[in-house]
Amino acid sequence: MPRAPGLIIDTDPGVDDAIAILLALASTSANLLGLTVVGGNVPLARGTRNALAILDWVHHSEIPVCRGSSRPLKGRFGYSFAFHGKSGITHRLPNPQTRPSTEGAAEFMARNLQKLPGGVSLVALGPLTNMARMLGSAPAARGNPLASAASLTIMGGAVNCPGNVTAYAEFNFYSDPLAAHQVLNCGIPITLVDLAACRQVALTRDQVVDLGADTLWGNLAIEILKGWFKQDPNRDSFQFYDPLALAVALDPRLVATRPVSLEVLSDESPLRGHSRISAEPRNIELVTEVDRGRFFTLLADLMGWKGLAPGVG
Repeated sequence: MPRAPGLIIDTDPGVDDAIAILLALASTSANLLGLTVVGGNVPLARGTRNALAILDWVHHSEIPVCRGSSRPLKGRFGYSFAFHGKSGITHRLPNPQTRPSTEGAAEFMARNLQKLPGGVSLVALGPLTNMARMLGSAPAARGNPLASAASLTIMGGAVNCPGNVTAYAEFNFYSDPLAAHQVLNCGIPITLVDLAACRQVALTRDQVVDLGADTLWGNLAIEILKGWFKQDPNRDSFQFYDPLALAVALDPRLVATRPVSLEVLSDESPLRGHSRISAEPRNIELVTEVDRGRFFTLLADLMGWKGLAPGVG
């Protein structure tokens, strides 16, 4: 895989975000410049704490964590405690010994994009509020700061498939539909990993029980997964939402895509957060098919997982 000079993950650290972060840390093709945190799965303070605790646990506390938006562009975040638990990552970690950066999330992203034009890949795993605020605060003379990104991969949306918050909406886009619409329509190439793609990659409870690992980050990911299943005995499979988006950023060959243009409805009707195909220009590569065997091989190799059958998923 080509080595990207830099990677920034914009995240609201819950269960799947945590596994995606660990996957990035494990990859030799990712140079993680920092984590920018947004409210979403959990409140901003809890998500920031989770990001710092994860980095501390795997001995990467040198990576900056920058706080972003505690609220969407309009209204308040609804959070997802039912899925992620009150703490967000279903496995207790010691309180972090490091502090978040004094630089804000939008400022951190904008500064790195300006400093390394074409050299920073962005992966957005939560509501798109931080990126929308960066767009809104950028000086007109400098244009769209996202245009300097090497790539932008977003986990969000439910395009032509049922949502996971309402019949029409996926959680990230529902949480801040206005921000989602602004980012998706800012005119730059985007790879979108929506719910239909994420539902193609899952592990069952029994498959997770059989997993072992020979790495610190791999063991932590397994404990988080086991904790997620333990929360609810009726859960039978875990879908790898955010880890899939991160994996696609690392290796686009994992997926097939088709070009689309999308609008995200932002009113308070039952269609709030609905990602609907619109007219040209088609700047979004929507993931349509995932090579499940290749994805889980990548996951097992980077995490040091043992006990995962070849071609599983």
